[in-house]
Amino acid sequence: MKHSQINIIRRLFHVLCLALLIGLTACATGPRMANHAFSFDGYSDNWSTQVDLLEYSYGDQYRMVRDKVKPQKERINPAALVSGTIPVGEFLYVKWRIKATGEMREDRVDLRPLLPRNMDNTGLTFVIDDKQLYVYLVTDKPRDHREPQPLKTFLAKYTITYEIYPTNTLPR
Repeated sequence: MKHSQINIIRRLFHVLCLALLIGLTACATGPRMANHAFSFDGYSDNWSTQVDLLEYSYGDQYRMVRDKVKPQKERINPAALVSGTIPVGEFLYVKWRIKATGEMREDRVDLRPLLPRNMDNTGLTFVIDDKQLYVYLVTDKPRDHREPQPLKTFLAKYTITYEIYPTNTLPR
């Protein structure tokens, strides 16, 4: 009887160790979370009069913030905001139509090499300028208004902001 009880205890111990290992692996391979924001504002950034936003996705292959133009609609809303402790996106995909020509454009940006490790208290936004997509990292640090700010997003008027695509100006 004692021998069988010891075997049961050993098996339970092994099962618990295996469960712990699986749990730790799941935590290690889960999404990178951060308290940050994903937003865009075609009205304030003055691109909604030139292009129609047709689709966007921010996230990874499993979790993302996204929207797509519905049948019978011309475009989707050119402004959105999601914030809180959310997964840090691995990519940003944007599809748009240039109103003047009807030309359709799309761009998919791999964010993994562009974003800082610590995304807490930051934001990610994009601006569409004709055929070019611009992606910006917005910090929570106030900007010195005496310095010129050549970036296309209105958010750069108030906080230190870095263009991370197509040119990466984020200091490493």
